[in-house]
This record gives sequence, structure tokens and C-alpha cells, in this order.
Amino acid sequence: MKHLVRSTALIAAISTAAVAETQVSKIDVTADLSAIETYEAAGAWKNLEADLETAIAERLVSQIAPEDVEGAEIEIDLDEVMLANNFETSLGIGEWKLAGDVDIDMPDASKDENYTLTVTTDQLGALYPEGTNTDELTVDSDVFYQAVVAAFADNIASKLK
Repeated sequence: MKHLVRSTALIAAISTAAVAETQVSKIDVTADLSAIETYEAAGAWKNLEADLETAIAERLVSQIAPEDVEGAEIEIDLDEVMLANNFETSLGIGEWKLAGDVDIDMPDASKDENYTLTVTTDQLGALYPEGTNTDELTVDSDVFYQAVVAAFADNIASKLK
């Protein structure tokens, strides 16, 4: 009986923690990708806005608010000038980075968050599939692209857990 009570208390605590997670009612990513003038960049990064929105939603799927519930609103404005300069400099990765202004408006305005998020090549190593030869990666490779999107989405999702 004592074991059952402990198990029930543990389940109740976990349930309470899950309910306490912030609900999310909006995810919006914007970037003027027309600033990227190279063919390689345009082809590789054309779905960045939608892919980043999807990646964030996947990480917060249990926290998506029903239509009638007010939740946090996530707005990201990617720095398309920095992105364009990265592609114009070189197709190699080197010191590549992506930055964006993140605005998380919470239902309780005192908990709002506004910050600039920068993802650099130094932060991506753990996000590459096992066996990836980083010497062969370029900014227009799918492996690199997926790692950048994952790093951005992971950071934002961590703020709402």
C-alpha cells in the first residue's frame, strides 16, 4: 500500500508539472530571404521560415494551446543581412552564424522574453548525424541546414519548458 501511495504521489507531481508548462498559441518566423543573392543559398534555405516554425512546434507539441486558450506568442525575426553575408563570403562553413531577434510574449506580461539568439558553427557538432565529416560540409548541405534549424528550435523550446 505504501508503494502505491508513493507511485500515485509521483504521478500526480508529474501531471502537475506537465499542466504547468506554458501553452503556445502562435509561432511566427520572418526573414526576407530575397537578401540572399547566391543561387546555392536560395535553393538550400528557401523554406527556412516554415522549417523553423515546424521544428519549434514539434518540440512544443504537447504545449500547443487550443484555439480558445491564450498562450505564449513566439515571434522570430531572422537577420537576413547576416545570413546573406554568410553566403556571399563563402560556401564553406568557417565562422558561419545565424542570428535572430526572439520575442516571446507570455500571457503574464511580466514573464515576456526578448533576446537575440545566435547559432554558430561551434554549437552544431552535437547535432550532426553520427559519422558526419564536418570538413566536407558546406552551408548549402542538408545536414548543416538541419543542424542550424534544430539548434535554433531547441533554444526557443527550452525557454517554454
